Amino acid sequence: MSLELVKEAFKVNNLLGEDTIQTVIENDIIVPDTKPDIARVLLLDGDVFVTGCDAGTDRAVASGCIVCKILYVSDDEARSVKSIISNIPFSYTLDIPGVRGGMKCRTKGILEHMDYNLLNGRKINVKSILSLNCRAQDELEREYCSGVAGLEDVQVLTDNVVLNSYLGSNKVNYVIKEDLDLPSSKPTIGEVLSNDVKITGKDFKIADGRVIVKGDIAISTLYVADDESRSMQYMENEVAFTQFVDLDGVDDDTLVDVDYDLVDYKVDAAEDADGELRSLRAEVNLNIYVEGTSRKEAEILADAYSPKLRISLERSTIELDEIFAENRSQITIRDLVDLNECSPEVSEIFNVLSKYNTADMRLEEDKVVIEGSVQNNLLYLANSEEQPIFCCKKDIPFKHEIEIKGINRDMKPNVSLEMEHCNYSMVSSNQVEIRVAIGVNTKVEAKKKVPVIFKANEGQIDEKKLQSMPSVIIYITQPGDSLWKIAKRYGTTVDILMKINNFQDRDVLMVGQQILVLKKAI
Repeated sequence: MSLELVKEAFKVNNLLGEDTIQTVIENDIIVPDTKPDIARVLLLDGDVFVTGCDAGTDRAVASGCIVCKILYVSDDEARSVKSIISNIPFSYTLDIPGVRGGMKCRTKGILEHMDYNLLNGRKINVKSILSLNCRAQDELEREYCSGVAGLEDVQVLTDNVVLNSYLGSNKVNYVIKEDLDLPSSKPTIGEVLSNDVKITGKDFKIADGRVIVKGDIAISTLYVADDESRSMQYMENEVAFTQFVDLDGVDDDTLVDVDYDLVDYKVDAAEDADGELRSLRAEVNLNIYVEGTSRKEAEILADAYSPKLRISLERSTIELDEIFAENRSQITIRDLVDLNECSPEVSEIFNVLSKYNTADMRLEEDKVVIEGSVQNNLLYLANSEEQPIFCCKKDIPFKHEIEIKGINRDMKPNVSLEMEHCNYSMVSSNQVEIRVAIGVNTKVEAKKKVPVIFKANEGQIDEKKLQSMPSVIIYITQPGDSLWKIAKRYGTTVDILMKINNFQDRDVLMVGQQILVLKKAI
């Protein structure tokens, strides 16, 4: 029987490549016929939804839309507050060499900045700076050799290596529908102006071979009340959700990664049992992504030889993506805003809307540094009959350091931020304290190279060399020597050397130590 290598297979999910683009999207938005003209824009806000990412040859096409939310004061006698919601579709190509059709790609979008130019009372020009990042994963089957078969008296040396074996992934689309009643202290809804939806309280656990994903949908709503003063009202709701996601092979020891994408949402006023608009009908569409990796302790063939036969081995390396470090931290911001800076003067604050913007992310020694700012829009009632509703903007800069020992510039940190909490309180008649908490999830990936043997060839041993060897050899150990290297060099085995030299531990050798080697053991 000829020499054969015993091979084991496992799956990997390596990052093939990624690309980030930044683009300016410009669009004219026309005021709907049912809405009055614009006198003054109070607030421009937006959401970005990536609805598709299709892989092609050396590229990926990301598509989605920007949802523009415009709050304005109408150009009529009532000077009422109105809103416009408009969708701006987009589709962009990102270049990633090596990508093939059918590969898994994920794209994340961030609105870095929005600005507007009021062309006339019926048309507003909106410019958005959109950043898209696409990551392409390559799911491959790799092999390593665990031993040798087919020949007797073959000596093998193995290394114990921990490998991450990719189990697979699953994507679940989940639609949440919920009717949310107004508190009794709130007036009836006249008109919903704007909504903000985000996912909070993200968590998961593994049970019965499935991943149980949990979270909360936080819904913030600004509306005009159906009362004599047409007062502006703000309310917050949370909807808890639980979703079961199947993943073959998952158990308590599996490394699980869960991610979420908000795909779309709709929140409208709805009638209650009495026929009054005292309810909100919410429909939220999100994608849940689950990936699983099992840690596998593998014995990988490092070397092999035979005292009776010449064996030559061909070697290579396999490159694997490994998680070097994971970190969860929080950016906490507290700042006082002087309302005297707002013009016209503040009478009452309706709400503070906060959004973060990342300006820079860089690697320094043993840490990742993030710099950015939180843009706060203070919507308030002014002491002015001509301009009763106004918006004041206040940017608060931040710098956040994430300590990760051993990180270097060859590693790729994947950092994601999410607004966890924003609140405010009046400190005095002319000061408001703004409190913001931003969750920071950091995952650092590193390339791990594992040496493997992929081919073994057998041949005849050099008989003349054997015959020329002395019967007894006293070998003086050198730096870097091991019993394995000595036994292989002289065509014997580690067990025989240990027996002849009365060794108890095969791993303990000292430089200059005398090792007795007998030719008859060959």
